[in-house]
Amino acid sequence: MIAWDVDEKDFDVLKSWGHLDNPFKAIEDFSELKLEYRWLNQEHREAYLKYYLARMSYVKDKDFDKYYKTEDKPIDFNRWNFLKQRKAWWNMPLGWDEMALNGSKVIDMGCGDGDTVQRFIDHVAQFWLKHNIKDRKMHVIGVDLNYSRIDNARKYVQSPDPKITFEFFQADVIADGLDYQEKSIDFSLCTGVFEILDDSQFDTFLNEMCRITDKGIYITDLFEKYPGGYPRQNLADHLQSRGYCVDKKVTVLSEPFIIDKLSCPKRLWSIFPDQNIFAKKVVSV
Repeated sequence: MIAWDVDEKDFDVLKSWGHLDNPFKAIEDFSELKLEYRWLNQEHREAYLKYYLARMSYVKDKDFDKYYKTEDKPIDFNRWNFLKQRKAWWNMPLGWDEMALNGSKVIDMGCGDGDTVQRFIDHVAQFWLKHNIKDRKMHVIGVDLNYSRIDNARKYVQSPDPKITFEFFQADVIADGLDYQEKSIDFSLCTGVFEILDDSQFDTFLNEMCRITDKGIYITDLFEKYPGGYPRQNLADHLQSRGYCVDKKVTVLSEPFIIDKLSCPKRLWSIFPDQNIFAKKVVSV
């Protein structure tokens, strides 16, 4: 079990960040100067060192593939909801309006506990309501390697609109691929997955994503080097070589920047840089 709890004060802190009303707030907060200044932040340095050393030991002693597939990771709703709102700071809805307009089937590959699926479903429902769209349907699919996390997603994700349906299932994308026809999915989501894949795994995973996706891909990915991690600042090149052109790309920090402390009330991570990408399929003329 996760060894931390949350209360209303923690949710109040997240609300004060402003990203729940303006989901692109992190873009306004980011600067290259802050990216460097974070090393003057003692809490960040301590959290980074603790995480780095833990990763060093973890990589040495554990089988990554087995861990991600078999580790039991139950989570209660309060923590699930906190993480959904917390991660929304750096996982922003880049290109999601276009998905709401032009998609009927969307897949989240590496969906974890389903928090991104929930945010996507809520975004589509709100977009349709705002623009008085009543003639659309959307089916959202969540796929993850870990059965326990799929159980969490099935337990907590809900749809506010009967025209938006969803399903979750366990699958090993790298070992087995997915049982979908080529270009049978309109859009794909992938958050925080590529950073834990080595080059061979990454190529296999991205090839499968591009094979089944017809219109566009949304990615958020860490690009800071740490043990067992594979940051890729050349994701645009990988996508372009597979027939996708980056339409939007932004870099953000993982929380609002404060020079002398961490913003997150639970101090779950150090401050890390993250890239958000929305890429479209290149249409042949």
